[in-house]
Amino acid sequence: MPEQALTTTSLLRRLAALEVETGRLHAEIERLRALQAEVERLQAENARLQAENAELRRRLGMNSANSHKPPSSDGYRKKRLEPALPKEKRNFGGQKGHKGKTLRAVEKPDKVQVHMPKQCLICGRGIGADDPYVVVSKRQVFDLPEPKLEVTEHQIGQVECCGCQQCGEYPSFVTVSVQ
Repeated sequence: MPEQALTTTSLLRRLAALEVETGRLHAEIERLRALQAEVERLQAENARLQAENAELRRRLGMNSANSHKPPSSDGYRKKRLEPALPKEKRNFGGQKGHKGKTLRAVEKPDKVQVHMPKQCLICGRGIGADDPYVVVSKRQVFDLPEPKLEVTEHQIGQVECCGCQQCGEYPSFVTVSVQ
């Protein structure tokens, strides 16, 4: 029986130690739950502050060019002008491998307009449409009236007067050889 009593005593001590340990663990669990609640509260506050920071940065970047604000609200700071060219080096035009297409001049345009000089630059004599001339360059304009494409060829006439070759001028809207 003394063995049994010893075992019971040791078991009671062991039980008491386990109860103390269980109490300590329950207290630790409560502390961890409080810490977890604090972490969740801080995470929510962090998310709110990040959203508020993003909104304030967005508002700080507003000016009359990117919002409904009037230009007078921009202040006296000098506006920074960005160059029209792209910042990074890129190839202009179509992508590699893309078969490009462009307008080509036609052999027989629908209309031909000859632009002659109005008068001689040296003597001032008026130059008429019936004076002999030589075509020295030409440009074509493609227009799309209803229902077919109409091509007008503009030609520059060259006249010799007073021993000098004189040329007419293209209208201001004709800027390239084919448009």
